[in-house]
Amino acid sequence: MDFEPKDIRKIIEAKFGDILRETEKRKVMQLERRDAYGHEAGIPIEEWVKDCLGEIDWEIQVYFPNVFLEKFFSNTDNDESKLKEALQQTWWGFKFGRDRLLVTEKQIKEFVRGNPLGRWQQEAGDIVLFYGRDFIKDANDVILLNVKSHYIERRSRAPNIMSAERLLKFFNEFLNRDGTYKILEKVNLWFIGVDYATSNDETIVTNIHTRDLFLLDISKLPQINFDAAIQIQWHVKDMVEIEQDRLAFVENLADTFMVQWKNHVRSKKEKYDSLAENLKGLIDRLRNVS
Repeated sequence: MDFEPKDIRKIIEAKFGDILRETEKRKVMQLERRDAYGHEAGIPIEEWVKDCLGEIDWEIQVYFPNVFLEKFFSNTDNDESKLKEALQQTWWGFKFGRDRLLVTEKQIKEFVRGNPLGRWQQEAGDIVLFYGRDFIKDANDVILLNVKSHYIERRSRAPNIMSAERLLKFFNEFLNRDGTYKILEKVNLWFIGVDYATSNDETIVTNIHTRDLFLLDISKLPQINFDAAIQIQWHVKDMVEIEQDRLAFVENLADTFMVQWKNHVRSKKEKYDSLAENLKGLIDRLRNVS
């Protein structure tokens, strides 16, 4: 059976709905510390999500990124130049500037040397769904899932979702490539927001939210944090989706980026102008006293 991303999302959301009705399945066994956060909390939640998706009776393959890359490389070649050439034909592995969405130069070299691949902190997705049949012919039939966990009993700011600068650089290169229109619809980046709480030393998932990056209403974006790696910061549960195509999303993101950047620069200029003027005033006063 051939799957389309819209069908895959329906299946995933139905699975999550079933899980939320069963207390035992909502338990995250590996997450034991109540004060865990960030990477420490994220890894067990990612594993829990992957296990849930692995229970679905479908032909779609579910991987962590490093395992997916090993599969892709193993079906391609052991020559570094040929691996890079193959990656250039994919939306998730082509090089823009010095960056790629899912793979690093180090991982490519490690595979060529015969070493196992480790994870990469800047992966655009924590879980890879491969819905194609052939790793080479269907290499673009990939959905990247970015898993974000939220401990509902702790007040916290919206998490870093993705670098706005990185996204814009990606599309600036991607949309300039020959034949982009043929694979633009293959670019799929989804967010899985997992809310959890603790009870009797157990971690229980309370809700799960699924959002498609390219359907997000950027006008509702809380902020782009230019002081924190230019990250989009947004709770998955608060993301609003609208009907739009990918080009509309990119255009809206670019417009919002420029508006928030100009506001950021103006705010910083006022802040540092005031600081400099105050210092000059203090210096002049001390000179007059002396």
